[in-house]
Amino acid sequence: MSAQASLAVRLLSWPQYLLPKQLMTRAAWALSTCRWRWLNQPLMRLFAQLFQVRLEEAERSDPADYDCFNDFFTRALKADARPLAESVLVSPCDGTISQVGSLDGDTLIQAKGFDYSAAALLGSEDWAAPFVDGRFITIYLAPSDYHRVHSPIAGRLAGERRIPGSLFSVSDATSRAIPGLFTRNERMVAMLDTDQGPVAVVMVAALLVSGIETVWGGPLDRRPGPSVETRTPENIELIQGGELGRFHWGSTAIILTRASAPAWRESISPGRRIRLGQALTVA
Repeated sequence: MSAQASLAVRLLSWPQYLLPKQLMTRAAWALSTCRWRWLNQPLMRLFAQLFQVRLEEAERSDPADYDCFNDFFTRALKADARPLAESVLVSPCDGTISQVGSLDGDTLIQAKGFDYSAAALLGSEDWAAPFVDGRFITIYLAPSDYHRVHSPIAGRLAGERRIPGSLFSVSDATSRAIPGLFTRNERMVAMLDTDQGPVAVVMVAALLVSGIETVWGGPLDRRPGPSVETRTPENIELIQGGELGRFHWGSTAIILTRASAPAWRESISPGRRIRLGQALTVA
């Protein structure tokens, strides 16, 4: 990327520091949950047309069958829409791969020239310790994507951590302009105990993302409190490909594995589109 392009990206991203991001996100939630059909029906149809949403894959393919925009945005897919590959880890969502590779000690790549630590992302050094020199993949969910996140591997939920933060956009341009983007933003970390050892699934919130809902927490438990909160829900078993949570609007999912976990497939590279259930690893 040229210096001029880099400067242009930064200039476009810097106004986000000044935006009333929390207020805008609360307003987005109010709009997305509004049940006035005269408002939400045209909004859903316009959104589907502008972003070329593939409604034929959804359980309910007609916008008229949704009560509100949020109901439409978090729509479920048909049972056969995303077959699971035979792979130790599969993609947890639809989206575009932003970055993929190995950690350098505790360090992950955000974008060219920007990196961040697993400890900052996960909220503590002890949660990050298993992933030293491990592997990571970052997947960006665009507005048109299916916005539920599924478990990439079968396992038991060992812990959940809710981390408060800002709500910057997580677009490609912003990730190339704002240092520590994923560690600045509000997020939910699910730590899974699996046959491959610990696997972390991180759901990162963003501008206008009005919450991250988990299958064990429910719709009312969608935003973190004022401080980091770590929980240990009991008897939560997740099957590979089973729903883990959903974004109210959209954002980014990050997976971390140990160094001993199977390597990523060579075809898994930044910029590639990927779908829920596709194979991520060589085994």
